[in-house]
Amino acid sequence: MTRAFALSVTLCFFILQSGAQEAIQELSKKAGKGFISNTASSDGVYTITYKIPGDKKKNEIFYENYQFDNNIKFIKSEEVSEPKEKKEDKPDKTVSGFDASVGGCGGFDLLSMKLRFSKFSATKSWDYKKQRYFITKILTSETIKPRNENGKYYGYAAFTGTDEKLFVVGATESDVHKKGRDFFILGVNADLDITSKPVDISGSQSLVFSSQLDNGDVVLVFAPKKGEPDLSAYTYLRYGTTGDVKNKVTFKSPSNNLLIVDAQEEGGSVFFCATSTKSKDSYEEVFDEYAGTISNPCYKEGENKQDFYWAKKADEKMESFHLLKFTGSQLDFATAAPVSEFKSKFKTSPQDKGADAYKGRRFLVSNFRITPSGEYLVAGQLTGKTNLGLGNPVKTYEDIVCFHFDKAGQLKAQYGVEKMNTDKKSEIFPITQMFVPSKDGKSLYWVIMEVKGFKGYDGFVAAYVGNATYYGRYFPRIAKLDVEGTSVSSFSVLGDEKFYTSKSFLPIFNTAENSLVFIGSDEDYKKLWLSKYVFQ
Repeated sequence: MTRAFALSVTLCFFILQSGAQEAIQELSKKAGKGFISNTASSDGVYTITYKIPGDKKKNEIFYENYQFDNNIKFIKSEEVSEPKEKKEDKPDKTVSGFDASVGGCGGFDLLSMKLRFSKFSATKSWDYKKQRYFITKILTSETIKPRNENGKYYGYAAFTGTDEKLFVVGATESDVHKKGRDFFILGVNADLDITSKPVDISGSQSLVFSSQLDNGDVVLVFAPKKGEPDLSAYTYLRYGTTGDVKNKVTFKSPSNNLLIVDAQEEGGSVFFCATSTKSKDSYEEVFDEYAGTISNPCYKEGENKQDFYWAKKADEKMESFHLLKFTGSQLDFATAAPVSEFKSKFKTSPQDKGADAYKGRRFLVSNFRITPSGEYLVAGQLTGKTNLGLGNPVKTYEDIVCFHFDKAGQLKAQYGVEKMNTDKKSEIFPITQMFVPSKDGKSLYWVIMEVKGFKGYDGFVAAYVGNATYYGRYFPRIAKLDVEGTSVSSFSVLGDEKFYTSKSFLPIFNTAENSLVFIGSDEDYKKLWLSKYVFQ
């Protein structure tokens, strides 16, 4: 049933000079005690749905819809409800799963990198009060430690494959390579049946990086260990999810110790962002092997012990930044930009006085973008660690960076902007960055979702279950990049630092008018906030 009603509220609607339209709508008392459960756009109408209280002892679930027209003008609000789904209409069901991990939760297992495969099956039953399924009974559970004739496998990476299989990178002690390991691609199905194929590399090698692309393919990079004839003779491999090699390139790395931090596929090519030290030593002598894509569920200082060791050595100051591009089985370029070069090419917005040029620290890539003219933007944040009194140190996300490379992968500029919130509870949350083309396609808008950290309850649900914690809330900052002239405009701050978007809902994009609509609320969750930005 639907019950429409009028609210006695004041609606504030205004247009910012920055090109954004904003609307602020007072919420009803019920909506103020609830939370946003859905956002939608249809036929020029934006609908924001709040889950509201009132259904604990009733057989209905209650919501409140707030509607705005295409100009972000408030239309109406209405309370709606739907019947709860009964247990007799939601029969029990059996679910199952399987995964790959390393080590374990006790004793020496906590520091072990030995590979484990596990599977389980369980019964899920419908909870009428909470209107969702919960696991109520574990039916089966099994864990195995795979091995071949050379012993048990060490785990390095695990990804989702095809045909309900896992794609796993493992290794065993080598009979041929002294103090080395032989690498394998393992396919694992729900019955824990295992297939094994040797990785197509020669000599004694270290795993430098592993990642799964958006289409499911897996990319691996290997580097020669100490004692091999050419320490710069790296190997790039791209696998399909069935474990078959699609592309292989043995290439000359711009550094003997190439620390890859990100991989992206854009325009049919695979790009790697990397750094390196001034050392001429092999990768394994400078860094530890990479195993950041398989977890030990009980290890708290990284994905696993090996990942912790890798991260410690990866935090040292770097000498150069590298961009690599592979198309099929060909290396298009592998460039090197000295860290000292970033200062001379550093650009900030007119009002920004606190941003710094890149000095060689490790960073997280948030967005990789090919510009309309075929150049490259790499946006991200420097990373570190802090202690919030919660035991183990937690990762921090600090200075915002944006690198600009020309078509040949050579550094063209770095764009800088000062982070607005640098307190500990804000820096434990990463900032999202995106680039939106202008209507004429000649420029790009740089959209930064700035974060502010809070301590308390992250909305109604967290408060209901008593789950107090640190949580982040976000607000948009937008500037225009002149990629030809390598300049950045002043940033517009939407919401004037008084309103925050919901992390659960992305802004709504309107292709026809090239706009984004951001949806959120004030700090006290009493007012609904919409901001529409048209990218001219």
